[in-house]
Amino acid sequence: MKTLAKQRKWLLLVLLTAMLVRLAIVGFQFESLTATDPDSYQKIAVHLVEDGTYSLGADPTAFRPPLYPLILSLGICLGIPHGIWVGGIHILFGILTVLLTYRVALTISREPVALLAAALVSIDPILLNQSILTMTETTATLLGILAIWLLVRMVNNTNKLNIVLTGVTLGAAGLCRPTFFVFAALALLVLMFSKTVPWKEQLRTNLLVGCCLLVTIAPWIIRNQISLGKPVLATTHGGYTLLLGNNPLYYKHLDQPLGTYQAQHFDRGVRHFNISENPDDDFWGPLAIGQPKVISRNEIERDQFAYEVAKYHISQHPQLFARSIMRRIGKLWSPLPNAGSNNESTAQFILRLAVGGWYLTLFAVVFWFSVRHSKKWLTAPMTLGLVMILAFSLVHAVYWSDMRMRAPLMPILYLAAALALIPTPTTKSPAIDRT
Repeated sequence: MKTLAKQRKWLLLVLLTAMLVRLAIVGFQFESLTATDPDSYQKIAVHLVEDGTYSLGADPTAFRPPLYPLILSLGICLGIPHGIWVGGIHILFGILTVLLTYRVALTISREPVALLAAALVSIDPILLNQSILTMTETTATLLGILAIWLLVRMVNNTNKLNIVLTGVTLGAAGLCRPTFFVFAALALLVLMFSKTVPWKEQLRTNLLVGCCLLVTIAPWIIRNQISLGKPVLATTHGGYTLLLGNNPLYYKHLDQPLGTYQAQHFDRGVRHFNISENPDDDFWGPLAIGQPKVISRNEIERDQFAYEVAKYHISQHPQLFARSIMRRIGKLWSPLPNAGSNNESTAQFILRLAVGGWYLTLFAVVFWFSVRHSKKWLTAPMTLGLVMILAFSLVHAVYWSDMRMRAPLMPILYLAAALALIPTPTTKSPAIDRT
């Protein structure tokens, strides 16, 4: 009893730390929550409440995934000011992420490892920074570690409740960050190689999870068919994000490793798409300026045309495309954040270096873990975490990439680091034998 009470005391201390750190950051950076809406999620939420439409203006949209705007709209319905609501849910989601990291760690190791992994997640720089922005990373990270925890529970005990919860969570995660759909497919595929479960039984389980996932996302697909004329699975943002990292401006940027790629210059070219039906036209060149509009496209058509333009430049410049893949992977896994502005202060520069040093140390410890304790990657939660790392890396190798986009991967990286720093025998369980 004393040992259990002591363990709970340390866990409560870690959770309290997670809460206080986030409270402090949200309090000091409250303007970031109230004054900015970088991806227009709050704008969509306002339209949901005021007009009953999922839109960015007069027309319906599927440009952004729906889960986060729905969460924001709940705060509006409750009459809670935007900054307080977002700050509150981000603090809560951050604490739950820490708790779930602890729970996942206990499925393969002991209390000290679980506490260290949870403590490291509680002070992760990316997660702390995203907690003060109206963006999806905080929610996506919670759903990511929740999905891993539920998948491990399902592997241990394939009952109806675990199957339903796993499918619903994977569906909700995809409606927050579509990359999770890739993770869901790969994770269920990996589980098919279970050594202790007959493949027919595992296939049946996977099909049931898939059905629950489809039921979860079905309202979104049906809504898109009715409102946009096409059953969009994820978003109409894919063409834009593929083209953002595969266009003449970005390919020129590859020769400027220290330069900053300005997305606003890219957006000017996108606004010229209505001057031509040909994806091979130079929409970013001087001749595009002032050209008359010859075509009008709806949102679905704009997304499809963006894909066509991106595919054209990829096919015309395969070597540059290969280099851009390496650049995007490098951006996803960069230890050093980008400078916030050209007028960066000394304090901001030192803070960036400190964050870079933190992640370099983390990556070194994870690499050491992979070399010295490679078999631990074969345990169920670590294998699923590795699958998530692979899914995000594959997607962002082709689509637009930034270090904040690896936020959902941080809990599993800290779990690997904790296993390396506190070497303990791996807990034997059915979850390990199955995967």
